Amino acid sequence: MRVDFSESNSAIYEKIKRELFDLPGERAHMEMSPLRGRSSEELKKAQSFKVSAVLALIYQQDGQLFSLLTERQTYKGKHSGQMSFPGGKMEDFDKNPGETALRETQEEVGIAPHKIELLGQLTDVYIPVSQFLVHPFLGYTATRPITKKEEREVQSIIHFPLEELLDNNNRIETRIKMDNGMILKDVPAFQIQNKIVWGATALMLNELKEILNRI
Repeated sequence: MRVDFSESNSAIYEKIKRELFDLPGERAHMEMSPLRGRSSEELKKAQSFKVSAVLALIYQQDGQLFSLLTERQTYKGKHSGQMSFPGGKMEDFDKNPGETALRETQEEVGIAPHKIELLGQLTDVYIPVSQFLVHPFLGYTATRPITKKEEREVQSIIHFPLEELLDNNNRIETRIKMDNGMILKDVPAFQIQNKIVWGATALMLNELKEILNRI
């Protein structure tokens, strides 16, 4: 069953919050990256890792649920130009990963932490190429947030209705050119607002998709 978008904010968010107690987990991740090792298994091989956190923010507008993604600036690095949720590395002064997600969201897209209510967490994702263990959080704002991008890190902010995520026609396979020139073929991805979303963010989106589809 799809989300009943005619429901009140509180009713929808309470349903989503309940579903976070029974996450689809790495099974949902593997659908978007069939050749990738499970995060739980890859972590066993890791010599060390860095902790980061991201925020999947949702809000209701005109009877629909929306979310947002950032398009990263182009730089010499592993995740140059990719689509991602706002987020970043956990710093020593952060009390917990949830605080990291809120702080980074404010820094990258200008939404103050006090305007966001955290609903809970999605399943962690380990990224071997950059050695980050990512803690994804799900949160909401009462209305469409006013955003302001951090120019150094963010090229653009993409708002999109979650119906795009739920539309199976937007689940595609594509070719990805890596920073070393290598071409990856038949990469599972989502096409959102004419942007290609793949990798760790696609894994998180697929888990969110499954949660929304069972509400």
